[in-house]
Amino acid sequence: MLVSCNGVIDDVGVFTPSDFIAEIKEANLPCILLNDDSQPKLINAIPNHKPFGIYQGTDFTFALFDLPNSKISSFDDQNGTLDFFTNQNLVVAGIGRNASPYTNILDGLKQPLSLSQLGVFIYPLCICLFIAIFVSVERLYSLRSGLIFPRKVAKALNSGEFPNRKWKKRSAAERIVWVATKEKPSVDSLRSYSRLEVASMERGLFLLEVVVSAAPLLGLLGTVTGLVQVFSQIPAGGGAGDPSIFSEGIALALLTTIAGLAIAIPTLISHSYLVRLIEKRASSLDWLTERIVDAVYPANEIKLD
Repeated sequence: MLVSCNGVIDDVGVFTPSDFIAEIKEANLPCILLNDDSQPKLINAIPNHKPFGIYQGTDFTFALFDLPNSKISSFDDQNGTLDFFTNQNLVVAGIGRNASPYTNILDGLKQPLSLSQLGVFIYPLCICLFIAIFVSVERLYSLRSGLIFPRKVAKALNSGEFPNRKWKKRSAAERIVWVATKEKPSVDSLRSYSRLEVASMERGLFLLEVVVSAAPLLGLLGTVTGLVQVFSQIPAGGGAGDPSIFSEGIALALLTTIAGLAIAIPTLISHSYLVRLIEKRASSLDWLTERIVDAVYPANEIKLD
């Protein structure tokens, strides 16, 4: 995107002079570094600014400047002998008839997409990402079989040595056994306690549901905001403008939607997996509870609340 000499360079320098020189060399165009004193016109092309270097190409000699936060409307054109070309923070002042190959490369420099272009939306999106990672990791750790339904409990159920009063209360299954053997609750109370253990396994899952819904909406809000900013640059008189400006602006606006979906999709997968895992653990606890009822409460001693 070349900017005319009446334009303004972006506030942030997004390109380095080395980027431009590297692209020239990759295109196999001549680019020979000259001594600074060999081209006094180019050295003084922009007052109070020293060029990055003076280069000799094919019928085109140019000075390369890196000028963030600078206006270019006041450049001295040396009585029309110099041509100025810009892209973002890079300014090329040149002499010669073969400028097109070099200016096309300058025009082809594109600003890479980065998270900084998300603007203020990066903060709520990062919060969503943190919540999704934290809840998913914490639930995966808490739902381990050793903390819900250890192997020794399953082994005891299968061998008929159940319940065991020496078991501790480290896992949900052991806590259910402890309540059944120590407190002697009614059958309904024991089943209610079992349901409480299942409910505790679902702790934090609602946050994943919030992230799955909020992240895409934040991305959509960022996209709409970006599009409003892009279309606000359309000339009031209905001029065509530079199509590349609008296409690049729309692409940057869509970055927020990409970020939102990139957070929401893995979170949805994590939520679905955790729900399935909880259902599996809950079935095991239900089976345990019924075995306790059979073992601790003979049919003729079952009490109802």
